[in-house]
Amino acid sequence: MYKYGISYYYMDGSIRKPRSGVDVRLLRPGQSWAEGLKLIEVTGGSGYYEISIESEAGCGYYELWDDLGSPFGQFSGKTCIIGRLDTRGLQNNSVNASHITDGSVTSSKIANGALSKTHFAPDILTLSKLEHEIQDQNKGVGDNSQGSPANLSDDKTIIHVLEKEYQELPHIILSNQCDAFLYIIDAVLEGNMVTVTLGISQVYTASEPAYTLIALAK
Repeated sequence: MYKYGISYYYMDGSIRKPRSGVDVRLLRPGQSWAEGLKLIEVTGGSGYYEISIESEAGCGYYELWDDLGSPFGQFSGKTCIIGRLDTRGLQNNSVNASHITDGSVTSSKIANGALSKTHFAPDILTLSKLEHEIQDQNKGVGDNSQGSPANLSDDKTIIHVLEKEYQELPHIILSNQCDAFLYIIDAVLEGNMVTVTLGISQVYTASEPAYTLIALAK
């Protein structure tokens, strides 16, 4: 359980006197005056108002409203956070990169469905920002010729060993750029190393293989 309290007073010359009988409420942003949680004056005439929040669901960011300027309530200019901060307390531009230390946000701290493509600007996720590896035909070794690049006439498969280490099998993309049918046979993770096997099927007018292999870490 959490408690929140606030004192209201006015100045009589140099003397601070309690302001009693004020209607004070906590509102979530966007709520109406009628939906607000009313604070209770703890002792009559004290000017001190308090509320108890019984559950975590009631915690978070609130605006403080009162009836001093309007009988229908108005925002006092004060806000508060009771218990844990919730999403209502995270306003636009309130958190920037300098507030987040390296490694403080990991996948285990992000709930399923919390981030979707609508949360990202169109240019925010570029290939350069993704953990990836690119190889071309010059990194592949033909099974029969043992040449690099492979020989489209002599070889049936091309072996690529990725240079980076991986904890799980990455997503493999083959982009063929020659007039021959090349395809991915399989990708195998042994320890932290990944071996990708490409197959050479029909060769049309191509004399040499030309392709790009992209590995995207999951």
